[in-house]
Amino acid sequence: MALGLDLAERTETENYEYISMVKLTAQVAIPEKLSGGAGQPLTTGAEAVWNVSAIGRNVSMCYVNLQQRLQDELFLGHTRVLVISEDLAREGLSRYMNFFRNNPEFRRLSYLLISENKAEDLLNTFPKTANLQAIYLMNLIEDEIQRQTMPDLPFIEIAIRDVTSGVDPIAVLISSDKETGNIKYSGLAVFRGDRMVGKLDVEETWSYLQLAEGKLSGLQVVRDVESEIGRLSIVFKDLKRKMRLVLTEKGNFKFECKLSFEGIIFSQEVPAVYNKEIYLDQLENRVSTEVKREIETVFYKVQQKYNADIFGFGELVKAYMPEEWKRIEDWHEEFKKVELELDVETIIRKSGMHM
Repeated sequence: MALGLDLAERTETENYEYISMVKLTAQVAIPEKLSGGAGQPLTTGAEAVWNVSAIGRNVSMCYVNLQQRLQDELFLGHTRVLVISEDLAREGLSRYMNFFRNNPEFRRLSYLLISENKAEDLLNTFPKTANLQAIYLMNLIEDEIQRQTMPDLPFIEIAIRDVTSGVDPIAVLISSDKETGNIKYSGLAVFRGDRMVGKLDVEETWSYLQLAEGKLSGLQVVRDVESEIGRLSIVFKDLKRKMRLVLTEKGNFKFECKLSFEGIIFSQEVPAVYNKEIYLDQLENRVSTEVKREIETVFYKVQQKYNADIFGFGELVKAYMPEEWKRIEDWHEEFKKVELELDVETIIRKSGMHM
């Protein structure tokens, strides 16, 4: 139902060489625990599954060693979630993902997650509301995707990004606390090539989604225009995105992006009434300014600190300026010089109910 990959302790060989070892953890359902009986409740949580691990020089050896501990053959088609530890992701994903890419049983639409803790610890964390932990993770991801607060990143999407020159991979970041049984969505893992180089938190991920995918994302909180004391929460109901690629006089690529939001006032801390046009205009300008600042902060963080094109700007250059793309030897070096011109417009359609 779920698989986890961790780095194991290095092992010394007969030639006094140290080799890196990998630990594969499989979450296997216990059929008799899930079947129940007449008048008896179904077993859930830790009692319904068995987490079994094996260590090997690579994923294939782990799989063979793991199979020797089970009476039935593992069927990878049942895997819904693949969890990889952050430590392993920072060493590089390609050599570990190759096993799953080549295995015809493994679901390409399974979700790949990066765990801030060990993957084994995440699979041994059982939230109180979870019937089966792997299903809990899958439902958590699908709910966030439906709310447009998380990008849709199945295994196949990350695998395609890994071999595409004009975009870098990203993966959903998950953290867990084994003692309390809490599992939460922490943001995005940022990769340059196949190596994880940094993170975006949840609110930074919202800004990424608005710029890269044109998704609504979460709340926007700003100060009240009338009193400057309380705060207002704005929920976006619609977003239109337009992107234009041009070359500057210096020969750098410039992306002109226009974002047009429509939203409503979801909540406010002060009893201000936004039925005056002057206050509503000021609020719309304030929301636009704040959204623009947050998106630019995320863009320059990813560009200058991580030097990773997770936005897919390279793919746009490849599609709309193919001759220019052919002249580029290293897109990561070119991406450092990319310019972003952002224009944000906000319209508040409803000011909420007043008592």
